[in-house]
Amino acid sequence: MRRRQHPVHLKDLDWYKFVRRYFWDDETTPYLVPVAKLHRGQARHELFAYVLFVSILYGAVMLLTMGASSPFANSFGASLYAFVVVCAALTLGVTRNPFAAGACVLAPVGGLVFSLSFDVHPDLGAWDRVLLVGFSLVWLRYSMRLMHITRRYPEMPPPPARP
Repeated sequence: MRRRQHPVHLKDLDWYKFVRRYFWDDETTPYLVPVAKLHRGQARHELFAYVLFVSILYGAVMLLTMGASSPFANSFGASLYAFVVVCAALTLGVTRNPFAAGACVLAPVGGLVFSLSFDVHPDLGAWDRVLLVGFSLVWLRYSMRLMHITRRYPEMPPPPARP
């Protein structure tokens, strides 16, 4: 068994490139790239991540509101709304249609209205509600970015060829 001539030390590793490669890459995670500079490959990656997030979240909401043991059991309206959002998200992922993106923009608004009006957790304090509203506003802002991506998608350049 051969040993390396020079052992690898932690100080010799380039942590920035490691983290950037796996968690922040302009090709696969282009969240800070302006929409005008995106190409179709980046847009597909960003839309896929959003569709996955919304589908899992609202699919779980749909299943929880249909269950008999949840506090909102047999809530047909909440289940139907969650089903519509999941269908809109899947349609957005497949067709990249701006109308489906418009329906997905309403997801954070509907979630916020549901959680604040039906008092999902009665022990929510003031700061918890502020965080909930803040998260919903950030999510709404990001959803608006997806609207711009789907509007611009047909005229985006194709992804560059891999070397």
